[in-house]
Amino acid sequence: MSFKTILSVPVGFGTIGLLSSALAKIQGILFPVSLQLFNKSVLTSDDIIQLVIKLVCVYLSCIAGGFVTALCGGENRQQYIVGISMTLIVIWLWISTVQPFWFWILLLPGILPLVLIGGKIKQKQH
Repeated sequence: MSFKTILSVPVGFGTIGLLSSALAKIQGILFPVSLQLFNKSVLTSDDIIQLVIKLVCVYLSCIAGGFVTALCGGENRQQYIVGISMTLIVIWLWISTVQPFWFWILLLPGILPLVLIGGKIKQKQH
């Protein structure tokens, strides 16, 4: 395994983390109430819209992470490592946050497939 292949894992993982954090920060600037969503036990329709936006942002970050992993020389194995690692982090976040349950149920199964889709996008460019 080459250094480039090994490096693709932290770069892909970092891409997901940095991009999702940046998008969450932008959402927090535009919609300050979105920073308090995980502390609420009762959600309004506006809160649900904000959570859906967060979900889409993480999904897009996963696609970008898979793309960057492949761009850096990572293959399916490295993409699986990135996706599974991110899934474990999200499980930890879920355990520490809990609410809203539906958000985490929608987020978890999408991470690995979207990382793999990002890798496929890179492969189709050649």
